[in-house]
Amino acid sequence: MKFGVVVPSGWSADKILDAGMAAQMLELDFFLVTDHYITPTTDSSVDAWSILAALAAKTDRMTIGTCVTPIPFRPPQMLAKMVATVDQVSRGRVVLGVGAGWSRAEFDAYGKWEDDRTRMAMTVEGLELMLKLWASEEPFDFQGRYYTSKGAILRPKPVARPHPPLWFGGTGRRMLKRVAAKYADAWLPPVPGLPDGEYRRVFEALRGGEERRDAPVKVMFNGTFPEIEERIEKFAGMGCEAAMLVRTPYEELPSAMLELSEMAQSYGKKEG
Repeated sequence: MKFGVVVPSGWSADKILDAGMAAQMLELDFFLVTDHYITPTTDSSVDAWSILAALAAKTDRMTIGTCVTPIPFRPPQMLAKMVATVDQVSRGRVVLGVGAGWSRAEFDAYGKWEDDRTRMAMTVEGLELMLKLWASEEPFDFQGRYYTSKGAILRPKPVARPHPPLWFGGTGRRMLKRVAAKYADAWLPPVPGLPDGEYRRVFEALRGGEERRDAPVKVMFNGTFPEIEERIEKFAGMGCEAAMLVRTPYEELPSAMLELSEMAQSYGKKEG
């Protein structure tokens, strides 16, 4: 079982960096930042990938990434370069949280809002372009329905090979069975979370998907520390492989991360 924390991009840069460095000091396995510019609760935020670049330079062990990045929100060619750069700074410790986006306000302000089906199709096509950029050693042309590139090449390549891990959010049937089951290394539950019974549906979709791969998708669960403490044995028994601390105010985060770190140590001893 791995243990990590998710903090909002609505916090200040100083708070996120302080929290991230504390998470490494406590030997947590991963530290994720939400990736939003505007949400229904705030229009104040930092850019997730910029703050992750700063955190990558200040840490040297734990995995860092987003929870999650809406792929249609940015040109995927530019996002591929951004992720690759943070991966290089971190020496291969970055994960890309993948989603289709849900905050219409930020799309209206910074891009273009599309319906659910279109955003899903853009997510798939954007991922295909990003994966090709990370893999191709020669310039290539890409002609899709939503994205076009001519003479595209990305150098230097990410340190992580064949590419930075993809951790998917989303609970829709199409996302789970046709997209996450094909591309995902792991699945992230939404914040604030899902009813326990919904996880069975997630497991069934991911491991019985139309595009199922040989390696199963790692499934995570989340909650406040009391929720994690209460449910960890149940979720471990279901097959979840990581616990994510969420919905923790900044003032309460140090004590919650300390408790999570102590749980991780005791759980590691038990598994060992």
